[in-house]
Amino acid sequence: MLKQRIITALVLLPAVFLLLFSVRLDFFAGLILIVVYLMALEWAKLSEFKKNIHWSLFALLISFVNLSIWYFSEALVVWPSLSWPHYVQMDLPLLILFVALFFIFLSVVIVLSFSSNKNWWQGKMIKSLFGLILLPAFFVSFISIRQTGYPMYGVGDFAYGGKLLLFMLLLIWAADTGAFVTGKLFGKHKLTKVSPNKTWEGVIGGISLSVAIGWAGISVLDLQVNNMAVYLLVILSLAIIAVFGDLFESALKRVADIKDSGNLLPGHGGLLDRLDSTITVAPLFYLSFSYFEWFNG
Repeated sequence: MLKQRIITALVLLPAVFLLLFSVRLDFFAGLILIVVYLMALEWAKLSEFKKNIHWSLFALLISFVNLSIWYFSEALVVWPSLSWPHYVQMDLPLLILFVALFFIFLSVVIVLSFSSNKNWWQGKMIKSLFGLILLPAFFVSFISIRQTGYPMYGVGDFAYGGKLLLFMLLLIWAADTGAFVTGKLFGKHKLTKVSPNKTWEGVIGGISLSVAIGWAGISVLDLQVNNMAVYLLVILSLAIIAVFGDLFESALKRVADIKDSGNLLPGHGGLLDRLDSTITVAPLFYLSFSYFEWFNG
C-alpha cells in the first residue's frame, strides 16, 4: 500500500506542477472542470446512488452548473467579482462561494453531532445538495486563486496564482501528514467515532505543522501581512477546517458503508479521498486571504 502511494504521488507531482504553473487560465479552468466531473462521480457514490447512469447524470449536472457559472460570469481573470473585496456585488462565482460557507458550517455541525443512526442529512437528496454546492465552490475557488496576479494588459505574474494554490495545498497536506505521523508516534486519545483511527495528538501535531507552513509562507510568497495575530488565527482556522473536511467525507463513507470514494489513484483511493479537505478549505482560503488583501498580486 505504501509503495503504491509513493509511486502514485511521484507520477502525479509533475502533472500537478504542470497544471499549476504551465497552462493558461482558460485551459486551467477546463482541466479543473474535468477534475470536478470525476469528483462528482464519486460524490454520487457517497450519496448512495446505486446505478452508474445516476452517477453520470449527477456529474453532468455538476458540470452544467460549473459551465453556467463560467458562461454567465465576467472573464476568468477577474473572478470571483469585479467588486470583491472592496464591496460585495453578488456575481455568480462570489455567490457560490458565500453559499458554500453555509454548507461548510453545516458539514462541521454534522461531524460534531455524528451518529450512525439515520439522521436528517443522510438522505440521497441532501447529500447530493451538498455536492451541488461544494463542488462548484471548489471549481470557483481554484480559478479565483489561480487568476490572482494573472497578467492583465501585459502586467502581472503568470505563476503567482499557482504558487498560492501550492501554498494552500501544502497547508492541507501538512495538516494531514503531520496528523498521521504524530498520531502514529504519540496517539492515545481517540478523536471521534467518525474516524476511529484519528487521535487528538495527531490532530494537534497536524495543525501545528500547518501553522508552521503558514508562517514560512509569509516570506516565501511575500504576503502583505500587517496583522500577524489575525493571519495566524486564519491559518489555524484553515487547518482546523481541513480536519473537518476530511471527517465530513469519512462520515459520508461510513454512512454509505464504503472504504474509499473511488479507485482512480492506486494506494490513495479516489479523488475525493485526496481532496476532501481541499473542498472545505479552498473557499475559506480565497475569501479570507483576498478580504485581508494578503495576496501580493
